[in-house]
Amino acid sequence: MPSTMSRDMRIILCFLLGLIAGLSAFAGTAEPLRAPVRAAENRVYYEHFRAAADIVDKGGQLPSVEAQLKEQFTSTGPIILTSLTIPFDCDLSFKKTAGDRLILSFWRGEWTECYAYPSGRTSLQLSVREMLLSGMGVSIAIFWLVAAGAAWAAIRLRPGRQVAASSIPNGS
Repeated sequence: MPSTMSRDMRIILCFLLGLIAGLSAFAGTAEPLRAPVRAAENRVYYEHFRAAADIVDKGGQLPSVEAQLKEQFTSTGPIILTSLTIPFDCDLSFKKTAGDRLILSFWRGEWTECYAYPSGRTSLQLSVREMLLSGMGVSIAIFWLVAAGAAWAAIRLRPGRQVAASSIPNGS
């Protein structure tokens, strides 16, 4: 099957597919390597939630948002908000139990993390296993499938391959 694609175009396409394969393989490797660090960060956030819940449990009130904003530059903790309902931007899978009195939440930069008190339910993924089951495993598989497909296509399109195939005698 003769190809009408020019040699220069094959080189460019082969390079781009190789780049896609390399970046996808990198992402498919980096994601699971970063998971333990992310789980540890989530456990620290969970402790912030528990500390805030202890303050509420002892009859106190969380500091106002304004007070927390003033402290934010000297503190490493998140600004935790209190509500009776689940915030609209919390993960849809997050549910509270009938006995939960309030929801603690904080903005994480791209989404809101939530914590139900007193049940302790949270939207945080506290272990690598939870992360893998929540969709990270599918993302990793997709990265590797894209890497394999792009690598296969790059190999099939490499410029020297067509020359080798056209030099085979066809017996005439």
